[in-house]
Amino acid sequence: MSKSNVIYGQSAGSEANAPANDVRSMAGASDYVVNMLVGYDSADGNHSAAMSYNVFGERLYLAGRLGSPDAFEQPFHSLDMTYFWYPTEEVTIKLKMQNLLGHSVKIEREGVTVFERESGQTFALSAEYKF
Repeated sequence: MSKSNVIYGQSAGSEANAPANDVRSMAGASDYVVNMLVGYDSADGNHSAAMSYNVFGERLYLAGRLGSPDAFEQPFHSLDMTYFWYPTEEVTIKLKMQNLLGHSVKIEREGVTVFERESGQTFALSAEYKF
């Protein structure tokens, strides 16, 4: 857990920055972040896999000015997986899958979504040969 605040003063004049809130959280900071990783390696060394889960709490995206409300990025849940297969010492096959939960990026002001971007899911398959 983390907590941070920015406090604006009047040293540069009342209209220099004109924040809507004199006390607010720092941009990009959230109250919590969860990062978890689970891995697997087979006994014969031919397979390995990793699954990661990440989420952050609501965080300030854009500080409001001149009375406009602050905009907050909403929590983004990410579940990713990577799998490796080593059929020989020279060959590696890799499967990478990202954003399996399909969450989108959302920015809200006063509970109203003002921006939303579908992140989509990503799947990649690659092969490597070492000489």
